[in-house]
Amino acid sequence: MHHGKHFRRLNRTSSHRNALLRNLVSSLIEHGRIETTVAKAKEIKPIADHMVTLGKKGDVNARKQALSYLNSRDVTIPKLFDELATRFANRQGGYTRVQRIGNRYGDNAPMAVIEYIDGPKDLKREMTVKVLANTFSKTGEQVSIKDISENTGLPKSLLRDLKKLQLSNSIESLDQSVTKELAARS
Repeated sequence: MHHGKHFRRLNRTSSHRNALLRNLVSSLIEHGRIETTVAKAKEIKPIADHMVTLGKKGDVNARKQALSYLNSRDVTIPKLFDELATRFANRQGGYTRVQRIGNRYGDNAPMAVIEYIDGPKDLKREMTVKVLANTFSKTGEQVSIKDISENTGLPKSLLRDLKKLQLSNSIESLDQSVTKELAARS
């Protein structure tokens, strides 16, 4: 029987699929954010999270396991064990985010951006700051992010994203980003 054998085959042989996943995870570690199809992004998410877990362990065996999996080792290994391990030292899991961005032009394939969260170019943070700046520019008043509550008339999805961002970013840095965006618009 074929029970319990489901994973995304991605229309490739096993060796081609493994090479593809290794290349995608290596590129994600190197660049912090990559654009790919939704199926590939969902497939590399647990692998990328496992690589960060290896980076957080930091011992010799974890370094050997990461060396055996990643490509362009001179770039990815120091970034994984130094930068990403320190960034996620206090986080228990969920190091990556898959954000859908629409369909590809040529074949209409659903596309997504997979990225490490809490980075300098966090996509969810950028989008939330732009929506807040747009809302504040329409109303003409700027409210501190501390003062935003359920009854401000903002969409529930924006409030949910703000709560997620407040866990990882400081409120002052979010306020500064919104004021910079407002200044750039005027």
